[in-house]
Amino acid sequence: MQRSESVTAPSLHEILESWEAAEADPAQRARLDRLGLARAALGLGHPTLASELLREPIARGEATAELRYVAALAAARIGALGQAQALIDVVLGQGVEGELQVDALSLAGRVAKDRWARLPAGPRRDEAGREAIARYREAWSASHNPFPGINAATMMRLAGAAEEASRELARDVAAVARVDATIAPHWREATLGEAALLLGDDDAAAAHYAAAVAAARPRIGDIASMRRQMRLLAKQLTIPDAVHAALAIPRVAAFTGHMLDAPGRSPARFPASLEGTVTQALAERIDACNIGFAHCSAACGGDLLFIEALLARGAEVHVVLPFERNDFVASSVAFAGEAWVERFDRALARVASVGYGVRERHLGDDSLYAYAGALVHGAAVLHARELEAEPLLVALIDERSQRRPGGATDLLADWRALGLETQCIDLAGLREHGGHALVPVHAASERAVEEPAANSRREVRTMLFADMVGYSRLAEHDTPAFMAHFLGTIAEIVERTQPPPGFVNTWGDGLFMEFDDVAAAARFALCLRDAIAAKDWPAYGLPQGTAIRIGMHTGPVFRAFDPLIRRDNYFGSHVIRAARIEPVAAAGSVYVSRELASILAARGVDEFAADYLGTLPLAKGYGSERLYRLRAAHEAE
Repeated sequence: MQRSESVTAPSLHEILESWEAAEADPAQRARLDRLGLARAALGLGHPTLASELLREPIARGEATAELRYVAALAAARIGALGQAQALIDVVLGQGVEGELQVDALSLAGRVAKDRWARLPAGPRRDEAGREAIARYREAWSASHNPFPGINAATMMRLAGAAEEASRELARDVAAVARVDATIAPHWREATLGEAALLLGDDDAAAAHYAAAVAAARPRIGDIASMRRQMRLLAKQLTIPDAVHAALAIPRVAAFTGHMLDAPGRSPARFPASLEGTVTQALAERIDACNIGFAHCSAACGGDLLFIEALLARGAEVHVVLPFERNDFVASSVAFAGEAWVERFDRALARVASVGYGVRERHLGDDSLYAYAGALVHGAAVLHARELEAEPLLVALIDERSQRRPGGATDLLADWRALGLETQCIDLAGLREHGGHALVPVHAASERAVEEPAANSRREVRTMLFADMVGYSRLAEHDTPAFMAHFLGTIAEIVERTQPPPGFVNTWGDGLFMEFDDVAAAARFALCLRDAIAAKDWPAYGLPQGTAIRIGMHTGPVFRAFDPLIRRDNYFGSHVIRAARIEPVAAAGSVYVSRELASILAARGVDEFAADYLGTLPLAKGYGSERLYRLRAAHEAE
């Protein structure tokens, strides 16, 4: 966007408070400025929140062209290109004029550019590149707005057009940008920086980008857009270190650390007397790493000290509790004293969000700690990805501690396995020397650890539910074809799947499967989706348009012997959640929960992508959940 922006845009807390108040009061709900709040959310780097704010008026058919445009912009920033394209096509089809027309054409160019970036080399990629250039140039010709102009110049360079034509357009755009008073200052400087890169003036590029970042704060989402464009240019140009430095933003961090020692612990690991030293060490590490966004839990000791240090710095903190809040306080906070319980309550009242591994009771299942840790890791990876950044893990750790599922040593080992940056604060060194032993640790320094024994009552599994779209409308004489060909196709896929699902059950057209490995489940779901879509169903005696819908979720479930089917089965609220996602999935699509998307990210699986769809109501009144559409990483849509 090239419009001038108010310097008094609401904070993330203010956006959330306004929305929550409106949800509780119908009168306020009618007055809620969804469009303004969505724009503010985009500026703060929260396209998912912007998408949620705008979902309701679009669903009711009450969206203006401008609101649809902002929703399309949010979808594009999430990566849901098909959704963005559908919204922007409606806007352009309404014959909008003026600034909105230019913005819509520019966004259509951006969607085509993003599709170009996803596609492998070949005719489809070339076509997407041409479409992006055409849309951007159309917007530039209609307005001489520098935003589409500089994007057209960049796409010309990226798509292999004549270099001099790209340079000439970059010079024209820069000349307009220098005198156009309608451009927000940070976008003017970013445009001049990009033009300087295309023209080979690296010093000017670095100076302009530094000015752009200074003018854009705290609009991290806009800085992320600048970083995304620079990374695209890096495919054709050598980007100088000074430009990378100018575009640096606060880091996204996950955290793991030991709790305070319980009364009577021997030998000591984190005695209460070490609190001041640890607090100082955490503050220094946060400042040294420039951490502005964090994901963690909230146990007494390392977690809460980390949260307090971040809040004092004005950072954005997201907390995940492994299970029901009161049980968590009892197990992980209260033993340290009432003062820590009060600190826990104050901290959680100030953080940006509080999520749960499960909302149910602990029930003695320590596997829930590992599950929550994976959600923390995945959320940090996904958040950093949105900001075009690399995440890091801060670990307050005594590496001589025994590894147990979900403990600090276990979570540190999991993060190291991703090959991502780790910053360790040596708790043993602090304890033994009373000083600061801050040691950067990277994946290469990982030492061998013993795998813990699995003895928890709940097990983390990925559940897949699927059914045939239109099954209830089949005629009686279609049933043999359904059994032989529709279920037969699924059976063939199951037969050749390695590793196979651990559990398979059907009833009518319904299909339930359980997988131990989330990546194997995702791979199977996309294979199933594509196999059903590729069939010529009328040739097999089934109606035209026969399709499948698939819903998936990863969570802790109970495995027990089912006396009715005389084999092990899976039970619990997370099985129900998976079942409630499937009916709301679009035909031919795989919808997955936020937890599954986070676990994929935490496992470092990069062959898949998950496009955010918004907070959608689940089937049978089972509440609403944040859902994503699963696809292969290089699918264009």
